[in-house]
Amino acid sequence: MTGLPGQLTNKTIAAYKQRCLAQIEAEEQRLLAVEVARIQAEEAAATEKLRLQADAEADAQARRKQAQDLLQRHEANSIDRLKYWHFQPNGDDATPEEKHKEFLSKLVTRLLYACNYQRSELERQHRDLTQQHQELATLRRTVQSHEDATRALNARLLDLEQEVPGPAAGASSIAPSSRQLEDRVDHVVAMLGDISTFAVPTTTISSQLHTLKTEVQKLQSTNADDNPKMYKMPTFNLERFDDYTQQDPVLWWEAFTTQLRILLIAKLAYIGALFLNSKGGC
Repeated sequence: MTGLPGQLTNKTIAAYKQRCLAQIEAEEQRLLAVEVARIQAEEAAATEKLRLQADAEADAQARRKQAQDLLQRHEANSIDRLKYWHFQPNGDDATPEEKHKEFLSKLVTRLLYACNYQRSELERQHRDLTQQHQELATLRRTVQSHEDATRALNARLLDLEQEVPGPAAGASSIAPSSRQLEDRVDHVVAMLGDISTFAVPTTTISSQLHTLKTEVQKLQSTNADDNPKMYKMPTFNLERFDDYTQQDPVLWWEAFTTQLRILLIAKLAYIGALFLNSKGGC
């Protein structure tokens, strides 16, 4: 008679049963401990997640309050400054000096608006010039790739010419090779024709590259020190705006903004150049 699987020869069935029950109980205890550890880990992770969310909400609320306080302080400071910028005469019996102060305060305000507008326009022009430089660089790389392709085709033509068999190979082998060479030459000539018409049908790659380099140099407009040219600002002439009555404010304002037109200067010198050349009107 054979015993059960795992039963020792000198052990009874009761001992075998007791040993199996002990192993089953030990495995159940192990699985229970694993489940308890998993539940505790999930609870700890959920608690940590809630804590992090609470900390994030508290930080966000603190930042919002700080930004609101900063905005209120900035608004209060701006209101205090604007009180000194706008001069209000005393009733209808204003003296000529008070009227002149009122006019100058309004002029300064409009000048600030003009500065902001001109600065935004200069930033837009700078972005346009940067985009043009990038497009020119891309075009230059394209021309360079076409020139590389042309040189590769020329090298291939030389290889084909060297591979043509001599007269000793027989007339039967010369004719097919000649036809293949002519077909390849025609294909290369057609490709060269397409490349030569890249910009203008009558120009060559070298002339096109020279034209591109000239355009890039014109756009860069650098001096001997490789620095951008600084253009002289127009002088502000206050006598042109002595129209105190301002019967036609639209024409007056158009003339004012035209006189304050800012030319291309260094980006960090926008406001300073405008102020230095227009301080005679302030």
